[in-house]
Amino acid sequence: MTRIPLLSLLLGAVTLLLMASPPAMHELLYFDTRQLQQGMPLGIITAHWIHADGEHLAWNLGALLLIAPLIEMHSRTLLWSSLLAGTVCVDLLLISHWSDLQRYCGLSGVLNTLFGTLLYLYWRRTRSPVVIIVSFLAVVKIALEVISGQALFTDFGWPPFAIAHLAGILATPLAIWCACHLKSRQCHMATTAARSVHGDLVTGE
Repeated sequence: MTRIPLLSLLLGAVTLLLMASPPAMHELLYFDTRQLQQGMPLGIITAHWIHADGEHLAWNLGALLLIAPLIEMHSRTLLWSSLLAGTVCVDLLLISHWSDLQRYCGLSGVLNTLFGTLLYLYWRRTRSPVVIIVSFLAVVKIALEVISGQALFTDFGWPPFAIAHLAGILATPLAIWCACHLKSRQCHMATTAARSVHGDLVTGE
């Protein structure tokens, strides 16, 4: 029985709801260095889920609903860890000296983490050379965008911040490590609980 990717659908719904909020609310949801300096860190989280315009939303939401369910059907923990790792790495970039952006929004940086995770899953399952080729093309795309300062396939109202895509793809190993660590911890807890129950049955307690 195929599990419905409820988390992925919920994330898509949240993205739509945020975009449907009043424009004045959008200003509070963007990553804005001035707001951060004033002690308003909300944008560190919400900026990834709000977009510059409808076209920006359509591209990112479409990619999210394509990639996230494929990861979720394998492991919801892996999806969570990918979202978290991508968010943290992109945010660290935004507050670092490598970024001079005043404002930032959009899911593309985190989507690169999800894409990297999906490639990892397919490689582990198939060992297909196609995965290597796609990975190479993805790295070339990001490199060209970083060097040129232009997005290859899109053109939105805001200038692209291609280095966020690099931060996102580099977050993939962290996402995988976190998921594996959580899984091993859960297995250890389950094993400990099973041994405890077995011991109680043996002793009659």
